[in-house]
Amino acid sequence: DRPSTADVLAALESDDRLDVVAGVCVSRLAFEMPELRAFLFEGRVRGLKLYPGYEPFHVHDTRLAPVYALAAEFGVPVMIHTGDTFEPTTRVRYAHPLDVDDVAVLHPEVTFVLCHLGNPWFTDAMEVIYKNRNVMGDISGLTLGEFAPRFQRFATAKINDVLAYVNDPAKLMFGTDWPISSMPGYMEFARGLDATEEEMEALMGGNAARLFGLGGAVDDDHD
Repeated sequence: DRPSTADVLAALESDDRLDVVAGVCVSRLAFEMPELRAFLFEGRVRGLKLYPGYEPFHVHDTRLAPVYALAAEFGVPVMIHTGDTFEPTTRVRYAHPLDVDDVAVLHPEVTFVLCHLGNPWFTDAMEVIYKNRNVMGDISGLTLGEFAPRFQRFATAKINDVLAYVNDPAKLMFGTDWPISSMPGYMEFARGLDATEEEMEALMGGNAARLFGLGGAVDDDHD
């Protein structure tokens, strides 16, 4: 029941502060592909996103080959939901981060983003990111609302493990998954990570600016 990409673009037409990543519905690919191509050709969307788990498909499903070809043609990333799902009626086996290794190898010209770092499969996610030069991750959507103190300690330790294992400032991006997660709480969480100054600058905007072709990094003190 989400608004379509066309609806989102129409709502943001007069606001140049925000850019759009187009959600891709696998069951409607035949209908959506011409529209997605038009949006990409016009420069109106900055990337594509898939929702395995919320939809019952694996990212290496051959039906998705045209999506990856489209991303390669226009030089945009493909973001992929990985890990836990908000709805209990969904099936998380489709959202395992190891699946992304297959498409990263098959489509080296496309950059893939593991959204949510495969939570709770952080170890698998960080291996896929470390192994593949064309795979990144974001730290969004790890909690609902504010971080509970005990879970914040758990999540901080996991993301610190990812930072240490991947050991590449260019590989991780900040994100919140607002309105599911609290933006102020997420800022506090990010500032508590054991990251170098270079890693933090890249995490908090530099990597996103590069990946999505934005004008500059995000200022984490901006209101």
